[in-house]
Formats: sequence, structure tokens, C-alpha cells
Amino acid sequence: MGVEESGPPGVVTVHGVRRVDGATIVYWSIGVPAGSTTNSGSRSGTLESSFYDIFGPVENDVAVMDLGGQRLYRPLDVPTSADYCACSPNAQRRGLYMPLDGQAVVLWSSVSELPPEVDTVAVKIAEQTMLDVPVEDGPMLPLAADQEVPIIVGMGWPEIDPEILAKGTPQDPPSLPLAGRVSDLERTVTTSKGEVSLASDVLFAKNSATLTAKGRSTVAAAAAQIKNGDAGTALTVTGHADSDGAAAENLTLSRNRAEGVAQELTAALGGGYTIKATGQGETQPIASNTTATGKAKNRRVSITYAEGQ
Repeated sequence: MGVEESGPPGVVTVHGVRRVDGATIVYWSIGVPAGSTTNSGSRSGTLESSFYDIFGPVENDVAVMDLGGQRLYRPLDVPTSADYCACSPNAQRRGLYMPLDGQAVVLWSSVSELPPEVDTVAVKIAEQTMLDVPVEDGPMLPLAADQEVPIIVGMGWPEIDPEILAKGTPQDPPSLPLAGRVSDLERTVTTSKGEVSLASDVLFAKNSATLTAKGRSTVAAAAAQIKNGDAGTALTVTGHADSDGAAAENLTLSRNRAEGVAQELTAALGGGYTIKATGQGETQPIASNTTATGKAKNRRVSITYAEGQ
């Protein structure tokens, strides 16, 4: 269950993808097997309120992919007053998200509008991809009779307030070219506004700060992106670690790795750049350290810059 270190697996089901005015709605549910126990702190990955407050909606929550058109449609940022919406932490705080023993609680998420010709999509949710989901029109019916309690699968569906949905803010851009997002299957270089992130597992061997041959080529690819983009000349290279091992050792390793990348980056970029190296150890995770997938995301080296400066 995301941030929980132990306990039952979360069971996620996609029930439907529907077109409504201004958005695409994904109806889904999360539950736990019969006989399992959960506590009031259970959450599902990035539904964790503190994560949402810091990062907002991300593709890792829910995204819809048009595989034929090769585009990924990103979540809307919906106001926190939208109950049952996984794009907001509000309903979670009221307990509406809590799975019950052997039952599944219904939720919804919203993403940007799909083109009218798209009739089948893949849904990415809870770090899984579900293929061949049909796209239909209008909200799912019937509505649950009681919208003030957790809605269990079979009771009906959440009512989606069109006024709240109309206030949803698309991300910029609302969709991304899918081929560009997945062409680097190992996620060795991930670029976002003002930052290039490199996976430490590709750059270095375990517990090492010496760049591998593949690591050097990865830094060279990052340097090419920086040169061809709108990056300024003042760069900061920051090393990060997962929470395995002692905090002091992780801090030292992250610093040494940042320095190694900075040296290689200096050689690849040539003159005209100011590059600073620093390490944050395990203090700035971007994912849960309770799962192998989350730890891999936290082992990274980021290159940040001010655009055009």
C-alpha cells in the first residue's frame, strides 16, 4: 500500500474511461484481499497527501495513453474539494479512500481531453499499465445513493461535480509525445523544465563513485541536451541516495558521485559553464523508500539550471 512498509497488497481495478465536458475521467478502485488488515495510515503510492502537496498530480498517479497516436494525456490539477478524486488529497483525509476488508473503494481521476477519434486507450495507474480499455461517453451510472461514505464496488459510482471539474487546470503541456517519453527504456536521462535527471544505477556500480563506460556516455547525452536546449551556463549537479545504509555514508557517496558527474560534464560541455557539485544523501526522496522501484528512483544525480541564464 505505497508508503506502508508491510501489510497486504493493494488491488487496483480500472472500471471505465469516460469522456465528459473538458476532461477524461478514469473510474477505478483500490481494495485489499479478504482477511487482510490495514491501518489509518495506509495510502496508495503518490496518493499520499504530503506528496501531492509538494508535487501535485503526476503521471505516476493516473495517465491515459493513446498508443495508436503515440501520446500520453496528463492529469488535471483539480481543486481539493473534489471528493473521491485521486487528484486531490482532500477525500483521503476524510477517510473516503480507505479500503475495507475484502472490498474495494471506488475513486476517480481526471486527465486532459482525448481527441474524438480515440476509442481505446491504455491506462497507467499504480505503476502498472492496463491495455485495451474502451473509451465511452458520459459519467458512469448509476450514482451511489450515499455520497458521504466510502463507495464500495457494486454500490454505484461517485458523482462528479461539473463545476469543480471545470476548475481543473491542465498541465503544461496537457499531453506528451509517447514515443519520446519511452524511447529511453532504461530511463537513463529524464528531462524536465530546468533539470536533467540521471539514474545512478546506470552511472555507477553499487557503492561506487567511479563512472562506468555507460555512465560516461549517459553524461555525454545529458550534455548534448543541455547544449541544444535553453539551459543557462550556471549548472548545479546534485547527488541523491535511497535510505539503505547509514545516512552519513549515503551523504558522502552522493557528494562523490555528484563530483564525478560534474567533472565528466565539464569535459563534455567545454568552456563557458560554471558547474557546482553537491550531495543531499537520502534527504530529498522523490518516491517511497519502502519499495525497490521507489529506491531506484531516489538513486539519482540531477543537473539543474536556470533557463536562458
